[in-house]
Amino acid sequence: MFVVFILLLFTFFLAAGVAGLCLALNVKNCAVRLEQRQLRNIELRAHARGDLGPPDRVATAFGIRVAGGLLSLFPFGLILAALTAAFTG
Repeated sequence: MFVVFILLLFTFFLAAGVAGLCLALNVKNCAVRLEQRQLRNIELRAHARGDLGPPDRVATAFGIRVAGGLLSLFPFGLILAALTAAFTG
């Protein structure tokens, strides 16, 4: 049962780490598309409120890549912890 739990954790954290690396490495322009989508959503919300000024930028593609890189390190650390626990006992 413990081995199944470790394998489940390994699979989950590996998927989370790969998703974070997708953003960090800008695979298929993920970060750029997220930035464009965010700007469009901010514009739509501003127009719905009646504010016709330029939208405020919350995050840039570079910031999204940095956040994805930092978030991708966490699951890989948890994978290492799970493997260490499995091999030590």
